[in-house]
Parts: sequence; structure tokens; C-alpha cells
Amino acid sequence: MAGYVMEFKRNCNPSLDPHDQTFPIGQVHSSDIVDSPDAAPSIDSTPRGKIELAATQIPTPGINQNFMEPVNDTTNKRCQEWTMEYVRHLVAKDLIDEEAIEIVKSKRDSPTHGIGLRSVTRLST
Repeated sequence: MAGYVMEFKRNCNPSLDPHDQTFPIGQVHSSDIVDSPDAAPSIDSTPRGKIELAATQIPTPGINQNFMEPVNDTTNKRCQEWTMEYVRHLVAKDLIDEEAIEIVKSKRDSPTHGIGLRSVTRLST
């Protein structure tokens, strides 16, 4: 894995993307979000509003030290670990209710999820 970068998808419809999964985790105040409903879909890295600004305050996961090992909160992170940090940050900033943490935690994959590759050693004959 090469690591992640921060990006904000604007004016997109998650239900049209088969890879996006959405589920409610709570409510945020509308003044903490900046919408541009008449604009075309786009992606950028400039935060707008308190919710997006809070996202930029959590470093994105870098390159995994060993992608064959289970993820953890230090050297091997996925977007799911970043999301947990982000939601905790939103709660700490009083931008979303604390119940969001448990909801997001319940949707996480196990730390070994996706480790389908295993080291293979060649036997000499």
C-alpha cells in the first residue's frame, strides 16, 4: 500500500458508487458543513466547514510497514483506523454525539481482514 491522501468528494451520490457503503452514525449541525448544491461533482483537498477542517487535523495513514501483518493503530493502518480517529476527534470537538464511536466501531473489519497473501517459501528438492 502506498498510503492515503485527503480528498473531499463534492456533490456526489454515494448510492451510485457500488464501492461506497453508507450508514448513519449521527447528526451534525448544518452550519458545520459547506454545501455547493448547484456545482458539478468534483474531488479536491481543500476543507470547507468545521467537519472537513476536523478531518485535516487527523494525519492520513502512511505506507504500511508490513502489509502482511494485521493492522494496528501505529505502523499498519487502514482507512478504517483513520475513520475511528476522525470520529473520536469529531466527538472531542463536540461536532457529533459520542454514540457515533460505537456505531463506527461496530462496522469495522477485523485487524486481519484482507490478509489473504501469505509468504511462500520455495522447497528445494
